[in-house]
This record gives sequence, structure tokens and C-alpha cells, in this order.
Amino acid sequence: MTPTSPPSWKQGAIDEFIEAAKAGFAAASSFMYMYILHGTCGSSVEVDPALARAVCKVKTTSTCRFTFGGVAMDHEADCRFFVLLEQKRGGRWGVCSYTLLFDKDMFVPAHPAKTLQISEEEVERLPSGYRYRAWAEGRTGHSSKLNLNSHGPERDVLYGKCRDGLEGRAVKPDLTGADVPDWKPSGIQDKTSWWGRGLLSDRG
Repeated sequence: MTPTSPPSWKQGAIDEFIEAAKAGFAAASSFMYMYILHGTCGSSVEVDPALARAVCKVKTTSTCRFTFGGVAMDHEADCRFFVLLEQKRGGRWGVCSYTLLFDKDMFVPAHPAKTLQISEEEVERLPSGYRYRAWAEGRTGHSSKLNLNSHGPERDVLYGKCRDGLEGRAVKPDLTGADVPDWKPSGIQDKTSWWGRGLLSDRG
């Protein structure tokens, strides 16, 4: 299976994502195209008792530079990559699927004396974990994927799917919450949701 890239601005096979990223860096000199950098902030791995399956969680920070109307804006998002792995014949480990969880993001001017007016109504309609990223990507001509996991009920759905993977149950490749019966969009929480019932103990 060829892994699929999960970020908001480009979905597809890994090779396609790499080529798109190269094009983005080449076009970044225009300052209208986003310029993206990523940093890893630590990782943890949970392995099943039989040492046959594992889930790796990697904390990352993603930064972008956008320029709108002559105002340079820096975007920063706190994210976590979830990688589901399985040991194959011969003891070799392989990636079954992986996805990205957006916890939160912010958008600030690079020069403190500059300001950029953004419609609050526009950003409130976007996913909570990466709403400013999605807004900015839309302004540069990219169509953001709006059903990625965000901090909220979707996170608990994702945790549940990671648990399914560890225990040998089938997990859909995209790992989004939309195919779970009690999944609710970001920002909607009630006592019947995964978040409200508190079924999962890991909150980190």
C-alpha cells in the first residue's frame, strides 16, 4: 500500500506530496505562496502485548509565512502525527496508515506594527484546530481538506481507532471521524459523544 499524505493543503500519494512541496518552495519567493517548515517536538510509541502492532505519536509544529496586501503573516500550528504500524513476516515493521491531528493554530503579523483584518465569521466556519491555516490556504488558491482531525470530539474518535489498530481490528486508511456513528464536528460536544463519555484515558 502507498501511504497517503494527510495535510490540509495536499492529499495524495507521498511522491505527489513531495513534488507539490518542491513546487511550493520554488514559488515561495513570490511571498504570495505559502512557505512551510516543520519541526518535531518528541514522540511516544505504544505497542500491543504480542509486539505485533504499534501506534507512534509524533508531536510537531508547522510554521508558514504568508503575505496578504503587503502584510507578512506567520502561521503556527501544533499538530500530532499518528502512525499505525504492524509487524510483517520476517519481523519487518510496516506502516498501515497515518494521519494528522491539529490541536490549535494561530496567525500573527511578522512586523508587530502591521495588522491584517480577517473576517471572524469566515474563520469561525472552519475547523477549530487549523482554521487560520485553512483560511490562508484558501486565499492562496488552495482548497483545504476540511474534515481532518481537530482537538475536540474528533480526537477521541481518532484515539479509539488507534486502539482498534492495536487490538487488531480494521481501521479505515484516512482515519477521519466521519464514518463513526456518534462522530460530531469540531466544537460540538455533548454527553453522548466520545469526548463527553471520556472512554479514553490518554489526554496528551
